[in-house]
Amino acid sequence: MPGPTRRIRKFRLIALFLIPCAFWFVWLWYARRPIHRLPGPRLVYWAWERSEDLRFLNPQTEGVAFLTSSVELLPDSTRVYPRMQPLLLPPGIQLVAVVRIYSHAASPAALDAQQFEETLQTLLAATKEPRVSALQIDFDARESERTFYAKLLHELRARLGPSYPISITALASWCIGDRWIHDLPIDEAVPMLFSMGKEEVPIRQYLGAVGRFPEPLCRGSLGISTGEPWPDIAGNRTRVYVFNANAWTPAAADGLRSKLHRGI
Repeated sequence: MPGPTRRIRKFRLIALFLIPCAFWFVWLWYARRPIHRLPGPRLVYWAWERSEDLRFLNPQTEGVAFLTSSVELLPDSTRVYPRMQPLLLPPGIQLVAVVRIYSHAASPAALDAQQFEETLQTLLAATKEPRVSALQIDFDARESERTFYAKLLHELRARLGPSYPISITALASWCIGDRWIHDLPIDEAVPMLFSMGKEEVPIRQYLGAVGRFPEPLCRGSLGISTGEPWPDIAGNRTRVYVFNANAWTPAAADGLRSKLHRGI
């Protein structure tokens, strides 16, 4: 019979073996977790409804998410506004079609079957734009509109199939405490960290203290603006969408690249 000392030594040897294995397992699990972001370049320029000449961009390292149409949800109808401004692009650059959806608090949208179908068809049409490889939806859905939005995304996924890249923009609050987006059939949710209004101070304080969003869908990408402070939570695996209130220029792009290279 081995004595107590030998048994203690045996347990210590087993512990010395198991503890590194446990750390290795945790590290491997963390490293292999899916990153919810669209495939492609890390840096993406938002091109909104204005004339843009982006032929100076590098297709190897940069992409463009361009507004292709806007959908206005009204109490008795749906209005669709196609893009009217020219957009010049370099050959081979990755393109994400963006559809903006909006309504008015003072006159709530119908959210009926006809409005659903018209909105859905607008989204499907955006995916058929030349050279487009992904779809992004910009809809700051109010609480009363979330059921409509979720149903829209589920039907969109069913129509496009499981592999088509779908992105949505998200209020930062959706990624922290109000995580209603958790089960949506999307590839990424882009937290909009600019023009946050009264939520700006608590959200920036939260990110400064915690360093990441609790919602996994929001951890692979960020939406920032050239005219506002940038967060300190973007890593090398983060896809960064950048908004510019003015037309993009080579100088503005060079400044953005330099800042991103140094780390946000």
